[in-house]
Amino acid sequence: MRHFTPRRGSAAIEFALTLPIWLGIIFALIDFGYLFYRYSALDNAANVGCRDGAIVDPGDTDQHIGLVIARASDRMREVLTALGDPDCLTCVFQAYTLGTPPQRSLVCVVTRDFEPMLGIFVGQRTLTTVQVARLEWQREAP
Repeated sequence: MRHFTPRRGSAAIEFALTLPIWLGIIFALIDFGYLFYRYSALDNAANVGCRDGAIVDPGDTDQHIGLVIARASDRMREVLTALGDPDCLTCVFQAYTLGTPPQRSLVCVVTRDFEPMLGIFVGQRTLTTVQVARLEWQREAP
């Protein structure tokens, strides 16, 4: 014959002991998920902006290089707006060329201040992403 010992309240104690661990895991997932989402949005904006700017013709004597840079910067801003970040007041968009033909590239940099959603595991920081794309038009100036 088996005798059972009463276990009244043991489930509640086990729950109370493990609840902080589970809440910590959930809050960490929220904090890091939001951080990775914002970083991914910046990375995507730099990628698309650089690709779109790289196909603009800078001209024979680079007279249209301003158009290349403007197209890349405008497209980066458009992508962030489309991804749900229209009020990115702290975003800084930079685009510049690097090198000389036939190895000239367009470098796109997006930087923004990050404000965490919960702030328990991730603090305020500055997120920066860089994308480099080879310019399609590689002519040397005469």
